[in-house]
Amino acid sequence: MKLFSELRVNLGERSYPIFVGSSLLRELSDLVAERGFRGWKKAVVVTDLNVGALYLETLLSELEKMGIQAFPFQIPPGEKSKSLQMAYELLKFLANSSLSRRDLVVALGGGVVGDLAGFASCVFKRGTDFLVLPTSLVAQVDSSIGGKTGVNLPEGKNLVGAFYQPVAVVSDVDVLETLPQREYLSSLAEVAKYSFLKPNSWKTSLAELSRELLERQKEALLSVVATSAGIKAHIVSEDEWDIKGKRAILNYGHTLGHALEAATEYGTYLHGEAVSVGMLYAACISEELMLSEGLSARHQRLLSSLSLPLKPLVAPPFDRLFTHMLQDKKAAGEISMVLLESEGKPLIKSGIERELLEECYASFCGGEST
Repeated sequence: MKLFSELRVNLGERSYPIFVGSSLLRELSDLVAERGFRGWKKAVVVTDLNVGALYLETLLSELEKMGIQAFPFQIPPGEKSKSLQMAYELLKFLANSSLSRRDLVVALGGGVVGDLAGFASCVFKRGTDFLVLPTSLVAQVDSSIGGKTGVNLPEGKNLVGAFYQPVAVVSDVDVLETLPQREYLSSLAEVAKYSFLKPNSWKTSLAELSRELLERQKEALLSVVATSAGIKAHIVSEDEWDIKGKRAILNYGHTLGHALEAATEYGTYLHGEAVSVGMLYAACISEELMLSEGLSARHQRLLSSLSLPLKPLVAPPFDRLFTHMLQDKKAAGEISMVLLESEGKPLIKSGIERELLEECYASFCGGEST
């Protein structure tokens, strides 16, 4: 076990550690023993079929070493599994496994698995312990941290959910070696987001690390995961319930990004691809409203260096997107977006006129949408 960083989300009684390192999954029992976690007797392991084929056996072996009886629950990979129906099936499985409130739900996978498992953990018997083992880069740097859980509706993404903090997050960068190339590259969008929001938190700029990240070099991954997770942990510690406005900045690029995902029925875009397009769109809006000169050009350079998309893969009509944008949790009856005055200076802008949004989208898509 090679522990690179041990971070902490400071939330009083709900505080928990984030471990970043290598060989953490196959030596999980040692980590648990060293940190003195509670003595769970049973665990339901939620994973998807792709991740399960690679890492489920290793995890089950580690749980057995801890004296935990484990019950695997595997779901089809992809955003469509983050649904109320799948949550219902998981909750029935928890009940049939005779899980008690003193037992454990383990999420082994990316953001879909983490959100689904966390939501079920929250509502089953009003709360069971929840351990996250994120296996995608986007989950390690973002979605596994902060306690936001939930599922999607056809009307929009993450519209059903709850805040529920895990007992720990264990991020083993070794598992990133097996990510499909498209999924790995997509995950770099959330890393880029933290670079735009908090550039002064990076000892080495993301632009300087881009080549090493594209090659999946371990030292670069350890640094990027620890830096991004540290930024997220700090923001969550200041605004756990997302009511002070501090945490809302983490949605940079997500207003259009989530709308693109929903408008294409969660089958065209990977999350990071939609967020990449959404960040460049937000940069264009920022330039129009605040004369943030050169912002979109700098976004283009960094996103391009990480092999991320700059334009919609599929461009739905703006009317359809606008409907989904109004469903965004920040909207409150009008469009609100996270914008940048400049890198490191985010703000929430409300009441953005539809005409401006549509003009920027048309320009963004080269004048056409389909």
